[in-house]
Amino acid sequence: MIDWLYSLPETLVLAMGALLMAGAILALPSLVHRLPYLRTSNENTDFVLRMQATLFTMTSLVLAFTLVEAESNFRKADSLVATEASQINRLDRLLNRYGDEQVTELRRSLMAYAKAIVDDEWPVMLRGEASDKVRLAFARLSRGIFEIEPRSPRERTIYAEILGSFDSIAESRDARLNAVSLALPKLYWQVVLFAVLMLLFITSTMQRSAFRA
Repeated sequence: MIDWLYSLPETLVLAMGALLMAGAILALPSLVHRLPYLRTSNENTDFVLRMQATLFTMTSLVLAFTLVEAESNFRKADSLVATEASQINRLDRLLNRYGDEQVTELRRSLMAYAKAIVDDEWPVMLRGEASDKVRLAFARLSRGIFEIEPRSPRERTIYAEILGSFDSIAESRDARLNAVSLALPKLYWQVVLFAVLMLLFITSTMQRSAFRA
């Protein structure tokens, strides 16, 4: 779909759609009625009114399904982001709990990684890409973590938890990047477009009146 629509306010998108549909409904009849086989009559109007009910029902069901699927996709994306943020926060606590000043400095690298995700990777994900800046920040954090040398049993225990949390962060990023392709199929949108165009066409063949307009 057109990604730039996501940058517009929802109210503006709704108003644009409503104005576009209203303009089409008002303009199409003057064009359709010029066709010889589509001139208005009482019989045609009665048939169109019956067809309208079916098309309205079908279009409403399709749009309801769209809403359910879109909400499901948003919840999946929100869950992935929340999980990744929680794991980054857990790793930050573990690094702070380790107690070594050199390890504590890795919290800055972790903060830079988290900031790069929000500032750089989220925008480029709209184009289905990953951020090189995030990849470099992740590599720096990875080198720092693998250079840790635990000495006491307490440090070894915390270090094992740090490695587990770091692996979880890597898996969460992979899952988030894979979710870029999460969308309704193009064939579905073609069905929606066909239903809406058929509804507009059928409506435009009715006999015009001020009340119907």
